[in-house]
Amino acid sequence: MDSSPYACELILCTHFICYRNNTTQHLLSLYGKVKVSNQKLRAVDAFNKGMRLRDIACELCVQLPTAEVYLIDSLLAGKDLDHERLGEYLHITNEHFLVLRDELLVKPRLSMVKQSYPSFSYNQIRFVLACLIRDLEV
Repeated sequence: MDSSPYACELILCTHFICYRNNTTQHLLSLYGKVKVSNQKLRAVDAFNKGMRLRDIACELCVQLPTAEVYLIDSLLAGKDLDHERLGEYLHITNEHFLVLRDELLVKPRLSMVKQSYPSFSYNQIRFVLACLIRDLEV
């Protein structure tokens, strides 16, 4: 067995990549499928132009939580979106992010996270989940 520092670094690096892949797979399974539609792209465009979410919902003729989902799904899909602004809108502080992150990494279902933290909405939880999958922080 090679005991050089490079061999140890390679083993640690390989272990981290496997851990990251497993974690990402777990988080993706929690989130479910995402399909970016024209409505979602319109929501992203309006949000990026500074439009308020309530106005975006009105323009798209959807409820406010649906407009939030459009943006969260688009964030996960890799669309250019100011995730920090969206986090502020959803009232996700750094402390909230860390609490939800820790739960999402160990719970097998979103409903279990929601059950543990009923004060958070599903959209707040899904936002943190999307950020974790994209490797973003708030």
